[in-house]
Amino acid sequence: MFNTIRRRVRRLAGRDESMARAHDATIQFRVPNPYGGRPWLTATVALSSTPHGYGETVRVRAHMDGALKLPVPGAERERLAHDRDGGGGLVRYGRDAAAALARGVVERLPARHLESIAARRWRSWVDIQMSTSPLDGGADALMPEPLRGMYGGGLPRAGTGEPRIGVWSGPAGGPAGGVAQLAMLQLDERDIGRDRQKSGTGFNLNASIAQVMEPTLPYGDGD
Repeated sequence: MFNTIRRRVRRLAGRDESMARAHDATIQFRVPNPYGGRPWLTATVALSSTPHGYGETVRVRAHMDGALKLPVPGAERERLAHDRDGGGGLVRYGRDAAAALARGVVERLPARHLESIAARRWRSWVDIQMSTSPLDGGADALMPEPLRGMYGGGLPRAGTGEPRIGVWSGPAGGPAGGVAQLAMLQLDERDIGRDRQKSGTGFNLNASIAQVMEPTLPYGDGD
């Protein structure tokens, strides 16, 4: 599997260096709250590719922020922006239908379980970097700077052919409290038993996933 990943990344970097240039793209989407107010989920994904040396570095970053906010029991819900809009058309009809469907599902769920879900705010960060350049530090060179204080120069090496994996969990800190979790994976030519000097190119992968779950009020629009 790792050899297949390495070959695909190298094909991405196999373009003529004189024609290669950096590329960046960002995508954002939201899951609106059918009762109005802050979206239930906001997600941003950023992709970049940067040629340098004898290869290329591809980076994928994602951030997700979600909280299932519910209307205060007995209170009239805030009208959504597209509800207040006097316009019509298929787009508005689709939004109204989707919001009505979501409200119908939520209102049929047991209140106790629903409040338990809505009483949490979760945020996730994903950072994946792959490079085909022959980096002296291998996958350690791709580690995000904020993680160096926790893992130092990199994760300890395991047996040949095995990725390096680190996992951490503890209190989130801050006024809201909660729990924070972090997982990191590293893999490079030395981990899979290949001689980087002979191949002339490299394969380096660093992936990290962090998540914070915080308590929050299940009703209203506050944090």
